[in-house]
Amino acid sequence: MNKIIKCLVNKISEYNPEFSDLELKKMEYGLICTFSEITKFVPYFIIFWIFSLHKYYIVSIIFFCPIRLFSGGYHAKTYWGCFFISLAVFAGIAIIGKYIILNKYILMLLLIFSFAIVCIFSPVDNVNKRIKSKERRLKLRNCSIIITLCLSILCYFIQGEFFNTAAISIVSAVIMMMVGKINNIFSFQLTSDFNNKKI
Repeated sequence: MNKIIKCLVNKISEYNPEFSDLELKKMEYGLICTFSEITKFVPYFIIFWIFSLHKYYIVSIIFFCPIRLFSGGYHAKTYWGCFFISLAVFAGIAIIGKYIILNKYILMLLLIFSFAIVCIFSPVDNVNKRIKSKERRLKLRNCSIIITLCLSILCYFIQGEFFNTAAISIVSAVIMMMVGKINNIFSFQLTSDFNNKKI
């Protein structure tokens, strides 16, 4: 898939020489991310539809993905690693949403705690693409706080097990954000140790 996208970007650069190398790299990265997500979500929907969990999957996407988009989180090193980790996360949300109805007050406390975590730690750097600009970091932080707050409020307008699913989706997005934060700390530590040994 990456080779196809590279060929496509090369063709675009041939017909549009006004694009800089940086713009072409951003375009390539954006296309890779877009196609990567499409090739995951379609098979997921089919899998969840087979198990009659597709409605829960749709709810989980609505409440998980916007937070993930701005807050960041854990990124697997390979496409298939990402595919199966994401599948496991969405499967966990859908199964808990359908079969394990949690107390509304417990969910409320989890949502408040999740919002506080987003306020403190968001956004989390992608190991492959660090956030270099302070302005961009602040913008992502503000967006993730507003979106988490709005989605948390929206949860309470949803009835029954879908409320459960929506709340668990938000909590899961925040958990994945913290997993990404911890992973980044360990990656930075390993890189520092390796560089110190070389010196």
